[in-house]
Amino acid sequence: MIAAASLSIQTPKHAEPGSASNFSQIKARYQAAGQGHLLNFYEELPSDEQERLLAQLDSLNVERVNRIHQKATTCPSPMLNNQAAQLAPLPEECFDSTMEAAPEKINEWNTIGMTQIAQNKVGVILLAGGQGTRLGSSAPKGCYDISLPSNKSLFQIQAERILKLQRLAKEIPGAADKVIIPWYVMTSGPTRPATVAFFQEHNYFGLDSDNVIFFEQ
Repeated sequence: MIAAASLSIQTPKHAEPGSASNFSQIKARYQAAGQGHLLNFYEELPSDEQERLLAQLDSLNVERVNRIHQKATTCPSPMLNNQAAQLAPLPEECFDSTMEAAPEKINEWNTIGMTQIAQNKVGVILLAGGQGTRLGSSAPKGCYDISLPSNKSLFQIQAERILKLQRLAKEIPGAADKVIIPWYVMTSGPTRPATVAFFQEHNYFGLDSDNVIFFEQ
């Protein structure tokens, strides 16, 4: 909840990020708000990451976030009070799966999808904001070497799939003169510089840099 709200709920800064007084103020605020655990590992971070963490926490109006969360989780939803609007599974005719569909149906879906790509009506959105901390790395997860035989990163695998789809779609009758699948890569504030640098270092894995758009969550 806190991470999702941090971009839109701001509070004025009171001291330089990383200063002892700023740390004490922020720690007191977050403990009072029941969010003191966010600073549990502060002392283990390098100084530059300490500063970034304090700046991010200082920019967040944690008290307001708590009020919004409290209201959202305690106020009953009018929709759920309406018995006619109770959630129920979708009818079976409204969905299907490639795991169970007949080959003819899968071919039909493939044709529809490739035709849309050939007409430049398809884009890709990648939610790539997280760091690989659980993997023992502070780099964005997409940069991490997951020990594939090819040593390819997740970003490279995704880029190569987009390149292949563009080539295949170009062969479809009626395809656009230049088939493009724009790739929107969503990062967090801390991971954006490393993500952009990784793409630049690898020449965008063969993609046109103009078609790779980075934005922050």
